[in-house]
Amino acid sequence: MARVKLLDPAEAEGKTKEVFDKVESYYQMVPGLQKGLAYLPETTDALWTLSLCTAREGSIREELKRVFFAVTAKEVECEYCTAAHMIALIMKEWTPEEISEVIQGKPSSRLTDKENAAVKFARVAGNRPAAVTNEMTDDLRKIGWTDAEIVEIVACVALMRYTSTVAAVLDVPLEPAMEAVGVSCGVPLDKRD
Repeated sequence: MARVKLLDPAEAEGKTKEVFDKVESYYQMVPGLQKGLAYLPETTDALWTLSLCTAREGSIREELKRVFFAVTAKEVECEYCTAAHMIALIMKEWTPEEISEVIQGKPSSRLTDKENAAVKFARVAGNRPAAVTNEMTDDLRKIGWTDAEIVEIVACVALMRYTSTVAAVLDVPLEPAMEAVGVSCGVPLDKRD
């Protein structure tokens, strides 16, 4: 159960209704994350816009960004966001087993060596941003990642750390579709463990 009352889209008015309408036009529903954050409609709207921009802007393909999102969500122990991005990858024809392996730290055969290196970097940045070193970014450059792409990876991680913090702290419940995924990817179901 969420730690705050999730706002009901049917009762929303003003800016909150506008934001809910945008989100619903994309997902055909309003996810719990937006219902929980909607006490701050301007923030919810800005986060929605930032999310869309981060997923689309730059030269890194959206599928790889979804991997960054899933890996980061797992690193910050957000069951909600991990499940959400597992679903996004399933829609890209990944199997739950392939997703679980990559978020647990195994290189993915679906990704190139260059992409797997970026996922490894995203995992470190997602877990502990201060652990990123000059050597790590230099290594990314050596295998072909540009500075702009490194910033793009970092933006994906930063977005997911923010989103995961909101979802985890508010204890946003899983959506019915997320429950079907069966988050068995190492995210503690009892956050006290």
